[in-house]
Amino acid sequence: MENAKFWENFLQKIFTSFEAQKQNFYSTQFFFIVFFVFVCSSHFFSQNQPLVENVTFSQRTDGSHTVDIYYDVQLSGGGAMTVTMEVSDDNGLTWNFPCLQITGDVGAGVTSGTGKHIVWNFGAEHPNKFEDQMRIKITATSAGGGVPCPGIPTVTYAGKTYNTVLIGEQCWLKENLDVGVMIQGSQNATNNGVIEKYCYNNNPNNCNTYGGLYQWNEAMQYSTTPGTQGICPTGWHMPTTPEIVTLFNTVSFSSNALKAIGQGTGGGAGTNTSGFSALLAGSRSVSSGFTYLGENAFFFHSTESSSLAAENSMLKFDDNWPYTGAGHKGLGLSIRCLKD
Repeated sequence: MENAKFWENFLQKIFTSFEAQKQNFYSTQFFFIVFFVFVCSSHFFSQNQPLVENVTFSQRTDGSHTVDIYYDVQLSGGGAMTVTMEVSDDNGLTWNFPCLQITGDVGAGVTSGTGKHIVWNFGAEHPNKFEDQMRIKITATSAGGGVPCPGIPTVTYAGKTYNTVLIGEQCWLKENLDVGVMIQGSQNATNNGVIEKYCYNNNPNNCNTYGGLYQWNEAMQYSTTPGTQGICPTGWHMPTTPEIVTLFNTVSFSSNALKAIGQGTGGGAGTNTSGFSALLAGSRSVSSGFTYLGENAFFFHSTESSSLAAENSMLKFDDNWPYTGAGHKGLGLSIRCLKD
């Protein structure tokens, strides 16, 4: 609600500002934009993704028609980001209006901070141009490789928007799944029609950052069929062990290529060249405690190894090798979904 109120107030200020300025634009015959909407389109989900806020702009009154854009951007854990600016001249239907003459805090290598500044030399790039359906979109993405899956850059599921990443021929969600109702670490999930998750140390903020932790049966929605949908969105599924091995093969068995930048140290420091953006989210132990936050990432597979155990993979903070093994189904581990 607070975010919704913020944007409502923010957009109202923009509309009010332009209503006050329109007369000036027309009376002085500025061939310029009379209507901007800034869309802060950093990655929508918070797991080690940048957050763009407080976007403002002003047009210079020296006759140059230059636009100054300011914004704040933060990336949890630090590191470099790539910031892009896109412009629409048809009220957001398409985003291909040229904006080549831009300088400042845009492109690769942008770091977290406030008051970031982009200068758009609009007057030189588009002389005598007048539009009233212009929109601008500022996007920040964390450093690392990977591209969105063709045609499905994002997936909205249970009120959250996840990014996708194409790794080889596999299309993955780029963030750990975070769906369901939090239960305490001392409880076990039950087959009650409600998706139940753990948040590290029973803190909901950790689910926002790292995603939920799930027991195997709950994640599988009480199926034992490899590749079942489980708690994944429609059209996605819980990955099987062979599919995980395919992922590892694609990145030449480098866990650093799978780990987000800022995750791990020394020989285990993440490079995220794959774009998988794994976080060292830790686990919920069978004895109800929470362990390994900042040290290990664990992911359940949909492949069962026995009546009590299921296969899973592990990425360590100080090691570049990805591991697979079997773990008790009562553990709480992260879940990544794979496109059908």
